[in-house]
Amino acid sequence: MIRDVTEIIHHKGVVERIDGDKCYVRILQHSACADCAAHKLCNSSESKEKIIEVLQERCELQAGDAVIVEGTVTQGLRAVYICYLLPLLVMILFLLIGEWVGGDFVGIAFSLLFLAFYYMILYLNKRRIGQHFVFSVSKI
Repeated sequence: MIRDVTEIIHHKGVVERIDGDKCYVRILQHSACADCAAHKLCNSSESKEKIIEVLQERCELQAGDAVIVEGTVTQGLRAVYICYLLPLLVMILFLLIGEWVGGDFVGIAFSLLFLAFYYMILYLNKRRIGQHFVFSVSKI
């Protein structure tokens, strides 16, 4: 199936190490502001390095190779939903229920307990969730 170019996210990176069928690639992730021509004048631009784990059956790469890591926009939107949107909506729900039951303190406590529980569940299921996020890597 041919995909539209706008459906694919590209990041340049460098292979850090290879362990069996896993290839670890260091990418520089930056906000949209970092690509702006005036980013040096603005304090809002930020960037940080991330290590991406890519499964490769026949990994012909070596540590230090320059590569392009590709993922789909759908994967990015799914990640935003799982990590930010869903917990925010449910946290607001728990806040309102807690305030209705016992006041501000109870609402805040319910919200924070939910967040701790939610992110603990995400952490415990990171391998299963990670199966839905598949990246490809190609040498530059």
